[in-house]
Amino acid sequence: MNYWNKDKDKKRTNWNQSLRSNVKTNRPKKIRKSLQYLLVLKKFNNIIDYKNVKLLKAFLTKYGKIRPRRKTRVSVQKQKAIAKAIRKARAFGVIPFTCDVKI
Repeated sequence: MNYWNKDKDKKRTNWNQSLRSNVKTNRPKKIRKSLQYLLVLKKFNNIIDYKNVKLLKAFLTKYGKIRPRRKTRVSVQKQKAIAKAIRKARAFGVIPFTCDVKI
């Protein structure tokens, strides 16, 4: 039995269908990155506060920079409020200005 006639018994109705067996694996569904930030905001009832460290950490990179709006996909008003809360939290010492990265 060679490569060309090993799948003779399988019939395709559409050329877009795969010749592989229809074995489905139970993988957890991935959440798109852009949707992830909206879900974080929903978790905290869309209340942006400088004392809420868990919410603010979600919008910071590993280096301590504020994530851009094109990555987070939140509205302009929410992004400005988040940036303002992060700057206020940094000023009060709730979160650090930069993160220590070992080189």
